[in-house]
Amino acid sequence: MTAKLLIVGASARAAAFSALRAGLDPVCADLFADRDLRAACPVRRVDPADYPRGFLSLPEWDEPGPWMYTGGLENHPDLVDELARRRPLWGNGGDVLRRVRSPVEVERVLRAAGLPCPAVWTGAAPPEPDGMWVVKPLASAGGVGVHRWAVGVPSPRRPSFFQRFIDGEPMSALYDATLRGKFLGATRQLVGQPWLHAAPFHYCGSVGPLKLDAPVLSALRRLGAVLTNEFRLRGLFGVDFVARDGVPWPVEVNPRYTASVEVLEAAELSTAGKAILFAKADAIFPEEMPPNCADVPMPGERVEAGTPVLTFFADGEDMSSCLEALKRRAADLDRWLFGP
Repeated sequence: MTAKLLIVGASARAAAFSALRAGLDPVCADLFADRDLRAACPVRRVDPADYPRGFLSLPEWDEPGPWMYTGGLENHPDLVDELARRRPLWGNGGDVLRRVRSPVEVERVLRAAGLPCPAVWTGAAPPEPDGMWVVKPLASAGGVGVHRWAVGVPSPRRPSFFQRFIDGEPMSALYDATLRGKFLGATRQLVGQPWLHAAPFHYCGSVGPLKLDAPVLSALRRLGAVLTNEFRLRGLFGVDFVARDGVPWPVEVNPRYTASVEVLEAAELSTAGKAILFAKADAIFPEEMPPNCADVPMPGERVEAGTPVLTFFADGEDMSSCLEALKRRAADLDRWLFGP
């Protein structure tokens, strides 16, 4: 019997479908166990109240085979180490995560290599609230909890750090550390888009692959090589960056399978895009299964305003046409779910 690949995280769906396309046999555990994932492979739902420690009780840890994690678990290196003692880990262990998820350490490494990197505030008191800094939780994903630091903004309640705000186009690069940090492609990130009802700084999709100028491509290739070598990264990893005046400014390293992987997998012959629709109002999800969508809730499941509802896809001849197709699809889904 072939050993199954166990995939765990806040959402395992995208990684599971990538695994299936690669001919692997995934079994999953996440916070949603959405309808499309249940139809594709075995999946267990972990109660959000027990996240992430609830993953420890999965009976699959007693079975043979590798495992990998998706978004969110990179913020829990001790748990990753504990789980890695049960099954072989495909990815980065706690020793790597503790370093590469440290904004101060990443800034130090990149500056020592002569690479651009936004400043991280290390003062004992917060910086001047002049709108030129961003507050980021130390343990977060998808832009949750990120906001500009300005007059009247309350101090963060959970462990956070301040990073210099870089004004530009949000993008993401994907690398394979197994191939010495080989650059695999880049996507434009959709962040805080009103047409998706996403809050500011919240990740809500990707479109790609991007056609990059030679200097930007060279800088991204060097960035991947430096990060792989200095942090001893393993497997796939991503870097969120902001492009400003032809210079990529890295703002976060994601040492795991990233949300843009499935976009690059789908974009062999054209530009591909995915978008996450957030609920503009409370709703009950209908029984109908919408076409060309993923992360689809179960019939009758309650959807709360401001939370992600589902993921949908589109393609086009170029970036502009793909974005327009996504916007049309978002409007159609809006009417279908919430009415005119």
